[in-house]
Amino acid sequence: FNSTEPKDIKYMRSYYYNKIEVTRFDSDVRKFVGFTEFGVKKAETWNNDQGDLAV
Repeated sequence: FNSTEPKDIKYMRSYYYNKIEVTRFDSDVRKFVGFTEFGVKKAETWNNDQGDLAV
């Protein structure tokens, strides 16, 4: 990686359970996205917690 532009950097963090992606945080979207019924509920909870999103 070789860039001086901060906009070229993307942070993603995925959470898996039994090899299935449950939720993902994407810095481009700036919120969590759920991919399962449980993941959608967790994403809603985490997205409503402004303290977690500020970090």
